[in-house]
Amino acid sequence: MIWLASHMWLLLAVAMLLGFVIGCWICSGSAKVDEASDSDVELAKLRSSYEQCIADKAKLRARVLELETEMGQEPAPPAPTTVPTFYDAPTQGDPDDLKKIKGIGPKLEILLHSLGVYYYRQIAGWNNSQIAEVDNKLRFKGRITRDNWCSQAKILTAGGATEFATRYDQNQT
Repeated sequence: MIWLASHMWLLLAVAMLLGFVIGCWICSGSAKVDEASDSDVELAKLRSSYEQCIADKAKLRARVLELETEMGQEPAPPAPTTVPTFYDAPTQGDPDDLKKIKGIGPKLEILLHSLGVYYYRQIAGWNNSQIAEVDNKLRFKGRITRDNWCSQAKILTAGGATEFATRYDQNQT
């Protein structure tokens, strides 16, 4: 047996090294599982904390309304929302031809329609935060302000014509 071990020392060393590597790999895999479960637990705690904050905010809002009513004050109107008005489909007749606004081509018009923007009046009423939100959804950073979509839409909503819209109409006929 000793004679066999002396001739096979290299194979025994490789087997021992391989066993060591596999053992380390298995142990590190279980450590990663523990780390993942720790992060899952922390994520669950954060979600719970967030949900509790939302619930507390709703309770505080209700309590403020109660106190304002008790004091004889009119409840404060809710803060205006910063979300643009989007429609599932055109609500009042055919959608406006958004391509009359400089900077909106056929593909961008289709993309705006998919977001629920169909009318000039929708674009004309956007504030800075709404512009930023739509900008992020379109992935065209600064395009709305750079091409002055809102001011063009206000003119078109009022029945006026912009220079670009006039050229667009001429090219369509």
